[in-house]
Amino acid sequence: MINVFNIEKFATHDGPGIRTTIFLKGCPLHCPWCANPESWSIQPVLMYDVRKCQHCLRCVNNCQQHALSLENGFSYQKDKCIHCHQCEQICLSEAISFAGKEMEIEDIVKEVLKDKDYFENSQGGVTISGGEPFLQFENFLKLIKQLKQEGLHVAIETTGNYSQDYLEKALPYIDLFLFDIKHINEKKLKEVTGGNLKIIMDNFKYLLKKVPEKVVMRVPVIPGFNDDVIYDIIDLACFLNVKEINLLPYHSLGKNKWEQLQKEYFNNDLKMMNKDELEKYQHYVENKPIKLKIGG
Repeated sequence: MINVFNIEKFATHDGPGIRTTIFLKGCPLHCPWCANPESWSIQPVLMYDVRKCQHCLRCVNNCQQHALSLENGFSYQKDKCIHCHQCEQICLSEAISFAGKEMEIEDIVKEVLKDKDYFENSQGGVTISGGEPFLQFENFLKLIKQLKQEGLHVAIETTGNYSQDYLEKALPYIDLFLFDIKHINEKKLKEVTGGNLKIIMDNFKYLLKKVPEKVVMRVPVIPGFNDDVIYDIIDLACFLNVKEINLLPYHSLGKNKWEQLQKEYFNNDLKMMNKDELEKYQHYVENKPIKLKIGG
């Protein structure tokens, strides 16, 4: 069994061709701009959409653990919840949902194979995202082994924040690494995201040594966090002989998820970036031995 919070079909990003993206639960980082904050915990998490709620109190009255209340706005006591999902099942307006469920690996593979013809006709495949796929390593490894046995192209979106032993074991079953480099200052990365730069860079360099043609550096461009070091990150990529770098402009499309998790978003005033704002970096690499793509 493996914990999944979404399976997105007919994706045309995060790897070549038409793809199915499998989003796994659990992440070692806590980026405050994260578009999928429901992915952080490996366990299912309750999400509440106040815009859908009719305040009928069915969820409150039927929760035998007394984990829910609507007296002064919605409140949820995680320590009392036993994840029976009864509140989700009886909510007529679908205001309550749980993000995440356990799935059999065989069932995931069967679902993916329904679109195998589309993969073959477009040189597409499967992308494993998250969260951080390597956080559920043993089951993640079983999943990618089965996907490769079916002849599928497998791409991984990864933070790189885990044991290098995992990489060594998974390497034969992964065709493309979409590897996040969020910052190159150890202290800043740790303070803001919880990431360990040494572990991340050691894993990144390991992949560049072993399979340089399979590695794409991905950099989310976040105003106020790393927009002042993007040129430095590009220079580092060139120094390390990275073949391709993707700059991902900041967006706030996951902001409503933070609200549904009863969490405060890090900057409500920050405007979404458009690709034109990153064109200057395209010009910067014109005479450099690296391909730069804006967006994923």
